[in-house]
Amino acid sequence: MTTRLLERRPGRLEIGQADGIQARSVETFQAFGFAERIIAEAYRITEMCFWKPDPNDPATIVRSARTPDDETGISEFPHLIVNQARVLDYFAESAERGPARITPHYGWEFKKLTVEDEGDYPVRVELAGCAEHNQGVERTVRAKYVLGADGAHSRVRDSIGARHFGDVANHAWGVMDVLAVSDFPDYRTKCAISSQAGSILHIPREGGYLCRMYIDLGVVSADDNKAVRKTPIETIIRKANEILHPYTLDVRNVAWWSVYEVDHRVTDPFDDVPVDQAGEKLPHVFIAGDACHTHSAKAGQGMNVSMQDGFNLGWKHGQVLTGRSPESLLSTYSQERHVIARNLIEFDRKWSSIMAVNAKELEEPAEEFYVKTFEFPAGFMTQNEPSMIVGEATHQELAADFPIGKRFKSR
Repeated sequence: MTTRLLERRPGRLEIGQADGIQARSVETFQAFGFAERIIAEAYRITEMCFWKPDPNDPATIVRSARTPDDETGISEFPHLIVNQARVLDYFAESAERGPARITPHYGWEFKKLTVEDEGDYPVRVELAGCAEHNQGVERTVRAKYVLGADGAHSRVRDSIGARHFGDVANHAWGVMDVLAVSDFPDYRTKCAISSQAGSILHIPREGGYLCRMYIDLGVVSADDNKAVRKTPIETIIRKANEILHPYTLDVRNVAWWSVYEVDHRVTDPFDDVPVDQAGEKLPHVFIAGDACHTHSAKAGQGMNVSMQDGFNLGWKHGQVLTGRSPESLLSTYSQERHVIARNLIEFDRKWSSIMAVNAKELEEPAEEFYVKTFEFPAGFMTQNEPSMIVGEATHQELAADFPIGKRFKSR
């Protein structure tokens, strides 16, 4: 299949923002042949510690629970921490060595697209060069199908008239990858920390030195106008120390940092067929990842769910373009993945609120919610509804442990 992969950046991603790799994604890596290699360089999460205010001295924190990461053994693959840039490197290597010999075309900015009613290549995409080697150059590409994985401010989404529904939680977080000296006992263990001063999600990085920390910056006023995003790194580090008391964090180097506000939005639909015309028209333009669902980063779902979006659509395009399946198969992408996105938003709302609330105010302890819902963020709760490729559960009792529309368990 002839494929063009267009990227606005001038070259490969060097520092990624996503880092958590769920077990279901590692299964996907196995399909591309690089699971073992990426596991070897990653940090493996085997447990999570929960810290809360000390009942005897609420101004300090104590460990309240230590939970295994996959107590039921749902997957033979581990939960990993590895830089997003390395994930893209492995995918790029797989694409270059695959039958189509795909390499990214860097330095091209998407401008707009139009979908025509006739022709073998009905999608017309207009591009503009934005790198040193092609500055000012304009190109037009004709395609049978287009996938826009161009982020929360997706121009592809805007071009097909899809709408982003949802809200902002008005809660800000600072995130930083740091090299630090600390007397915090669980510094090399994933932790959810709740104190009177706020919350931290603490995640050790691969390599044995860096750690990533999501630091609670509190509620943002409605008229803030994104001013919170200008919070200096010194303020974030000071806040982290307040939350960790009586322990300290002496930051020696900051590899990367940012400030963001929790945003819960989902697009309807995930292709260029209007909802009221579903089943009547065939889709030619699709969106995936942040272009169609946005949420907080603390459950490690952004990159993971996005890769499952791509895998779902990828095999279907392969079937259609090689003549093995009718074009109507592509309509199942939006049907299936939209349900997943809605469930993700609801899960993330709950998890984000737990991380943002003082421990003593929680109706359900964070560690109980984490263990109870483990299968969802790990990627194993997906169950596709009946469609042209998923049968009805008429005879489900004949294989009770193998739910129709759901991935088989590893064991």
